Amino acid sequence: MPNMGRPSFSESLDAVLAAYDNDKYPPGFAGEYDIMECLGEGRGVDTFLVTNKQGERFVAKCYDLSVWDIDDKDDVLEGLDHPSLPRRVASYKDKNMLVVVRTYLEGEPIDVHVRHNSLDEQGIATLCVSLCDVLAYLHHRAEPIIHRDIKPQNVLVQPNGSVALIDFDIARTYHVGNETDTRFFGTIAYAPPEQYGFAQTDVRADIYALGVLLRCLLTGSPRQNHNVRVYAPLQRIINKCTAFDPNKRYTDIDQVRAALLAANPRRRALRIAGVATASILAFALVVLGCVKAYEAATWSPFGSGAAPAVVNDEQRIAEAVQYMKETYNTDLFGSPDDLATVGFLRQVLIDCYGLDHDYVYNHQEEGLPVESDEYFMPWGWEDNQNVRRDTAVYAAVKVHDPSLVAEDQWSKLTDDNGEYPGSRVAVLYAQETGIVEGANRPFDVTKGEVALIFANADRVFTDS
Repeated sequence: MPNMGRPSFSESLDAVLAAYDNDKYPPGFAGEYDIMECLGEGRGVDTFLVTNKQGERFVAKCYDLSVWDIDDKDDVLEGLDHPSLPRRVASYKDKNMLVVVRTYLEGEPIDVHVRHNSLDEQGIATLCVSLCDVLAYLHHRAEPIIHRDIKPQNVLVQPNGSVALIDFDIARTYHVGNETDTRFFGTIAYAPPEQYGFAQTDVRADIYALGVLLRCLLTGSPRQNHNVRVYAPLQRIINKCTAFDPNKRYTDIDQVRAALLAANPRRRALRIAGVATASILAFALVVLGCVKAYEAATWSPFGSGAAPAVVNDEQRIAEAVQYMKETYNTDLFGSPDDLATVGFLRQVLIDCYGLDHDYVYNHQEEGLPVESDEYFMPWGWEDNQNVRRDTAVYAAVKVHDPSLVAEDQWSKLTDDNGEYPGSRVAVLYAQETGIVEGANRPFDVTKGEVALIFANADRVFTDS
């Protein structure tokens, strides 16, 4: 088939090399590097893949100083050292052009990687968690660095599976006291409203763009489409990240990371158990139930081998408290022996698992409680009420997978004991999977026991 006038690869490379005029570039650059490929051009900046005399590859950004008001001493990459970020190597400048040479990071754009590997929601969420780690390195510096152009083309998945962030052309350092940015750059679909000059962009600008990126990876488009259904916990993360008002977004990238980890979409195929395995498990549960019933009928509190009905595994609770502190960077469980309140439980859901404040506090005003996307807990409890174990279990199960407490699961219940069905199916699931292991107090639980329940749930859903 004829190429219909399209230049061949060799012709394209020849065109690039023919346009390479040594006198056009600052002194020293042409002597050190050879241009191999044009990676991008426009907006007064050309990007080239270059090699040094040893054959090592680098990226050279060539800025037209009649368009860009830029100082080579103000490069935000100066002093950064992270395997997922390009490093500044050298710069060359004359009165017309600034050339900045940076390390070359190999990889494919994140949206291409998702398509090529047919990643599901879990795989996409995992990649975004890795991107959160990179952004945390930038945002948590003494002077936070805001990228301001997070989009699929600027997020690479490297051959080792790690995520890299490139193209810092419009990145800026956040300065306390500035009211607005001096200019607008960026990709419109991914840029927050304040990046148009309404206010100075801070770390919440990158959080906004991350939310749009997550939507794009899940739906194929950065724009909201109500006809495309997204896994509800991930949709709530997107909504909070992309709120028009920056004050309604997550305030720190670590909150986004915690929310993504908590969402933990599970592979649907794993939910279908084999018939043989299900039969064996059912038989084992029947036998175990008979044994427990016999023990309950013959147990005496005065027997020589008797143990208290409530066993508080202090070591297990201490380890759970430490796990929650290290995993979610929280001191909420600092007084593990204090009784947990509903307000405390709500704070755990917000601070550790990234749920929206209104979603956690809203509830049904009238009628019997039911599950709804409008609120997390169906009950309108006051913050100062104590938390029962089953309520903590319900919250720990639902925050990972709301479908497990949905109304279509209530048919598993064989009787009606007056307790909320969603809570009861959560407890059944928790008993089968070990989420309640070590949390033996049946009624009001301590903060330490809440930590144990949530730590157990994290383990169960991470392993599943």
